[in-house]
Amino acid sequence: MLGAQLAYRKSWFAEVGYDAPKFPQTWEEYREAGKKLKAKGRPLGQTVGHSFGDPPTYAYPYLWSWGGKEVEADGKTVVLNSKATVDSVKFAVGFWNDAYDEGGLAWDDSSNNRAFLAGTISSTLNGASIYLEAKRKPQVYLTETGTPLWQDILHAPLPKGTAGQFGYHLPMSNMLMKYVKDQKAGKEFLRWITSKPVYQAWFDSQQGYSVGATTVWEQDKLWGNDPVMLPFRTAARAGRFPGYAGPANRGAAEVLSKYIVVDMTAKAIQGMPAEDAVKWAHDEVARIYAA
Repeated sequence: MLGAQLAYRKSWFAEVGYDAPKFPQTWEEYREAGKKLKAKGRPLGQTVGHSFGDPPTYAYPYLWSWGGKEVEADGKTVVLNSKATVDSVKFAVGFWNDAYDEGGLAWDDSSNNRAFLAGTISSTLNGASIYLEAKRKPQVYLTETGTPLWQDILHAPLPKGTAGQFGYHLPMSNMLMKYVKDQKAGKEFLRWITSKPVYQAWFDSQQGYSVGATTVWEQDKLWGNDPVMLPFRTAARAGRFPGYAGPANRGAAEVLSKYIVVDMTAKAIQGMPAEDAVKWAHDEVARIYAA
C-alpha cells in the first residue's frame, strides 16, 4: 500500500504561524494558511486531473471528511447527492481560488512533484517520493537560500473535516487467477514473496514509502531511521477505500476509474454550480451501480 501524506515546506509554513511540528489541523486552517502562502507566491499544489494516484487520494478523503459518501453500507443505495457533498464542493471551489496553483487542473501525478522540487508550491498530497528524491540529490534540489531542500520538508496527514480525518492509500494486491493452470506453484510463490525475510528486504528498500501489509510492520526498526517518514507509519489506520460506505466492489472500481468524484470538484472549480456538479456525479454513480 502506497501511503499518501502532505509534503510541506517547514520554513514557509513557519512564516504563516505554523512552526513545526504544528500544522493546520482543519480544512479551514489549511485554507487560511494556503491563502497567506499564495499571497507570498507560494501556493498549495494539487492535481484534479485524470491520473492514477494523486487526484483520487485527495478527492475521496476530502469527501469523506465532510460526511459525503458514494453509497450506503448496502452497496446499492447511491447517496452522493447530499448536503455534505454539496457543502464540500462549495468549500473546495473557494479553497482552490484562495490557496491553490490553478494549473493543477491540468497536472498529472508527476506535475506536483516537479512543482514542489522547483520551489513553486508550498505543500502537496503525495507519497514520500518528493522527499526521498530531494534527499537522494541534495546538491540538485535546494531552497531559495541554497540549503538542501530535503532538510526543509516534513509530512502531515490531510486535515480534519466535520465528519473526521481520513486517507486513501493506494492498495497493491497479489492475486492468483482461476485460469492459472498450476495453482499449487502460484500459491507457493505468493507465500514466498510475502514471507518475512523476502518481504522485509522489499520493505526496507521502500524507506517507509510503502506502508506495511499488516500492523506488525508498524513496529519495524525501519521507522527509527528517519523521523520525517514517521507519519507514514500509521497512515493506513485512517484509510478507507472507494465505494465507502459500501464494499470496494466492481461499481466502486468503475466510479474510480472514470474519475467521477475527482471530476465533480473539477467541474465546479471550472464554473459549474456546486449543486449541478454533485447532481451530475450522483447520476453517473447511479448509472454504474444500476448496471
